[in-house]
Amino acid sequence: MNRNVVVYNGAEIIQEYQNDVTWEDVRQERDEQLKKADLWMLSDRYSTLTSEQQTSLTDYRQELRDLPSLYYDADDYDMNTGLGSKGANDAADNFPVAPAYMN
Repeated sequence: MNRNVVVYNGAEIIQEYQNDVTWEDVRQERDEQLKKADLWMLSDRYSTLTSEQQTSLTDYRQELRDLPSLYYDADDYDMNTGLGSKGANDAADNFPVAPAYMN
């Protein structure tokens, strides 16, 4: 997940900043990536992977599932909305990278 935003005026960069994301944003991206990874778990595709690729796929899927527990920040939790940006931003900044063969 990339929170970096660059605003151009022609070829000139006029502003750079990072968007804040919510846990909903992180979950949506995570769920999309899990669906893509799930396609590689189908037996006809999985069997074409080397043992190293199979391990990297398993590790990647686990990293995606672990995001909320690794980056949840109880001090940043909003009881009214159920959201927090600090933990979600940390999760986005440390979002797992898919194995190259998945792209």
